[in-house]
Amino acid sequence: MEKGKLSFLDLLFISFGGQAPLISLLTFGTVMVSLVGEYGAFAMVLATLVVLFNGLVVYYLSMRYRRGGGYYTYSLYSLTPRLGLNTGWTYLMYALSYGGTLLAGGAYVLYLALSVFSFPSGLQWALVLVVSSVASALVMVGIRVSANYATAMSIVEVIAIVLLSIYFLFESGWRLYNPVPSSLTPSLFEAVVFGLGIPTGYGSITPLGREASSRDIGRAAVAVLLLGGGLAAFFFYSLGDVKLTSDLVDYLLTRFGLVGLLALGFIALNDGTLGGMVYVLSASRTFREMAEDGVFPRFFAREVKGKPLYSELFISAVFVTALTLIAYNVGLLGEFALLGGLAGLFNLFVHISANLSLIRVASKRIRKHLHEVAVGVIATIISLGVFFNSLPSFNKYTVYLFFGWIILGFFFAEFLEIARGAHVEEERR
Repeated sequence: MEKGKLSFLDLLFISFGGQAPLISLLTFGTVMVSLVGEYGAFAMVLATLVVLFNGLVVYYLSMRYRRGGGYYTYSLYSLTPRLGLNTGWTYLMYALSYGGTLLAGGAYVLYLALSVFSFPSGLQWALVLVVSSVASALVMVGIRVSANYATAMSIVEVIAIVLLSIYFLFESGWRLYNPVPSSLTPSLFEAVVFGLGIPTGYGSITPLGREASSRDIGRAAVAVLLLGGGLAAFFFYSLGDVKLTSDLVDYLLTRFGLVGLLALGFIALNDGTLGGMVYVLSASRTFREMAEDGVFPRFFAREVKGKPLYSELFISAVFVTALTLIAYNVGLLGEFALLGGLAGLFNLFVHISANLSLIRVASKRIRKHLHEVAVGVIATIISLGVFFNSLPSFNKYTVYLFFGWIILGFFFAEFLEIARGAHVEEERR
């Protein structure tokens, strides 16, 4: 696929679509306001600050590497092959868990809307199966179709978020209040981790180095996190204005009745599809680059008409199957809670890896790139602070799964190194 096929605006809206903005606000937002109430706007500002520094890291790294693969490529060439492999391994789980979180959230909101018509609770998994299949199908059709769909739907959602926020402010009588809490609590940091899941769609475009210019990827990454974070902070402030601390979905259904029901159904279907589509797209590109390097079977690196069809098929199959099975066993709400926590922790891990990559590569000519080193150091400190302060608040099984996947990645890297060493030794003989 030729360079520059995706423009800056294409990347901006693909990335914004990867945020699944309205569903993120309805799901992550409900968790945040339940944790910190009217301080949700402050938590969102802190989350955006964390994401901003990490986004600047991506901006600088994307200018250095033209190859696809995103975080995997950054760590591979800036740190060590072993750490590159582990970062790619972790990113695959991050992309699938975050995309799965957005899709599960969308499916859950859709289920709530359909429950008015007595949709059976035992068929929640069927909604996941349908939405994830549609998302995967859009990826198969081609990146241009995906980009056009993301652009159209993202514009609609920006308008909807602004109008909803203005409506809440109007309902409150334009009450002004102080959104800054008197102290920083573990609940606030947990809210920040969930807030990281709102403006982080920029990570989905980093693996598209073969489909777009590196400069546009970096610019779009910074632009989209400011857009998403700004809109979310405005939205949460308006929620604080009406003193909402309960389920936002229930509130909207109560306020807007049948119109709200139809709108929520459309939003849920659209955002679930967008979130799933974007992260299947990014995960398949990372998987393709890793296969090309021999981490996975090279068969998956093959292209058909300029697109990595085999990696797309594999990632789509894993995505659809895993999400459907999880929903079948724990339900949509359980799936959202599990994957949301995992996505937040994996998000911090891959960005810490990217931050260290920038520090390492920029330090080679530190006088010229001192500002890059400073951004990398600040981003690392902030990300580590959020990580360790939020960790005690998470369900123990979420923490076990997170560290289990990291450890499994190190074992996989060790196995791969031993296998390659044995192959080299056999060739020498």
